Parts: sequence; C-alpha cells; structure tokens
Amino acid sequence: MRTTIANRFSESLVSIQRHARQLSDEQVRLSGGTKFLRASDSPLGMGKAVDLRTTAAQLDALGRLQTAAASRMAETESALRDAGAVLDDFHQLYAMTQNAAIGKQQLVGLSSQAVVLQEELKQILSRADATGYRIFNTSDLKVIVDGGTAGVAPVSINTIGVLSGLDMLNPGVVLWEDVKDNEGLSNAVNDLVYGEDSVLNRFVNALKAGDEVAIRANGDNSIVRYNEFRAAADEMIQQQIRVGAAQARVDRSVQRTEDLKLSVSSALSIEVDTDFAESTMEVQKAKALLEAAQSITATIGSMNLFQRLG
Repeated sequence: MRTTIANRFSESLVSIQRHARQLSDEQVRLSGGTKFLRASDSPLGMGKAVDLRTTAAQLDALGRLQTAAASRMAETESALRDAGAVLDDFHQLYAMTQNAAIGKQQLVGLSSQAVVLQEELKQILSRADATGYRIFNTSDLKVIVDGGTAGVAPVSINTIGVLSGLDMLNPGVVLWEDVKDNEGLSNAVNDLVYGEDSVLNRFVNALKAGDEVAIRANGDNSIVRYNEFRAAADEMIQQQIRVGAAQARVDRSVQRTEDLKLSVSSALSIEVDTDFAESTMEVQKAKALLEAAQSITATIGSMNLFQRLG
C-alpha cells in the first residue's frame, strides 16, 4: 500500500501533538516538583538515601576508631619495645657482674647505670598515650575495629600492654588484676621497680653496696642467675608480637572500611542523581523529536496540492 505525502503529513501532525504534549508534561513535572529531581523528593528514594547516609556516618565513625586504635597500638608497640630493651640491658649488666675479675669498686661503679635503667623502666611502664590513657593499665581497653554496620556485630580488640606479664620481677605483688585507675597503676609500677621484694631493686641495691655475694650467690652459695630479667624481656617481645598481629588486623579492617565507604558513596551518588539525569534526558529527547516533527511539517506545509498527492 502506497503511503502518500498527505498521509505522512497527517502522521507528522499527530506526532507533533504527541511530543508537544510529552514535552509539556515533562516540563510541568520538572517545574512543579512532581518529577523527582533528588532523592529527598521521593519518599522511597529519601528512605534509601537516609539508610546510605547512616551507613556512611557509621563507617566514618568506625574509621576514626580504627585510626585511634592504630595510633594506640603504635604507641603500645613502642613502649613494649623500649621496656624490653631496658630489661635486656639489665640482663646484660648482670652478665657483666659475673666476671670474677670485677671487684667491689667496679660493682659500685656499675650501680649508676643500673639506677638509670631502673628509673627509665619506671617511666616507660607509667607512660600514657596521646589521649592520656596509661598504656600499661591492666584493665582492658577494647576498641571496635570491624563490623558494627549492616547487621554485623561489632568486633573489638584489646590495644594495651599487659603489666601483669611482668609479675616475675616481683612475685610479692598480687594486685595486678585489681589495678583500674592511675593511682593504682602508679603504686603497682613502683612496687614492681622499687618494691622491697623487687628483683630489680635487689640487684640495684647489691650493686650500690658492691655486695658480690648478693649478686653472685645466695647465702647457701647457690648461684643467683637473675633469669627474671631475661624472662621479662621475652615477655615484652611476646606482647609486641600480639600487638603486631592486632595491627595487621586493623590494617585489613581499615582497607575493608575504605572499600565499603567507596561503595556506599557510589550508591548514594546514583540514588541522588539518577532521577535528575533521567528527567533531563526525557526533556532533551522530547525536544529533539518535536523539532524534527516541526521541520517535517514545515516542509510539507510549503508543498502544493499535486506535491502532497504525489
């Protein structure tokens, strides 16, 4: 069946009317707010955006906790390393005193080094982090490093050094697990380093007195080896290893959090921008179709009767 120009003219008029109506309706929706320009314009979109923004806020809070945990762990690892080095120096100093050629005066001379190490250890064990929390507080300080979003239960880890691991230096102190405040911690550290039964204090006092017997042998002539120094240094190394494992876990959690934040940010962007992009596209498409139809109509309108029937 042959389609005449007149038929095409009629079809173009219908097309013009349809697209003009679509363009008018789209413009009315855009200007009147019935077409959703943002997620906040739509109850459904608003709900999704709120959920995404809530998740983003939770991830930001988690990121801050992870940063704080990483910082605390770095300070804890440093304190453990320093304490281990001092205890190892004590062990080396004791090894020097085992030389039979060292006399009383030499022992007294070594006491000044021992006193410095003793005070340094006290300062390390009393060290506080940037927030003022004592690193070696025996009460647990746990921070969330993972989870807490999307129905996942929060996962926390302990980020402190354990002072009770050094109880071999003063077996007479039994208050480690009861230390919950700074005053109690200060008393515990003082007993550990300067207490009457402290291995450290006994060693330092023996050096000050140049007492070879107190250093090298008990009253029954059995050897005093001061193995507590080596054991305490090893304990600090073990705690460093545990902190290092926790640091690796925080690093992995930080990476997961960053990936989640990127996903949430992308989803939120899509949710917020999709309606506006879609509406703009519809308007541009309607304008293009309308202009094409108007151009065809103008061309047909300029034809004579015989051309229209051709």
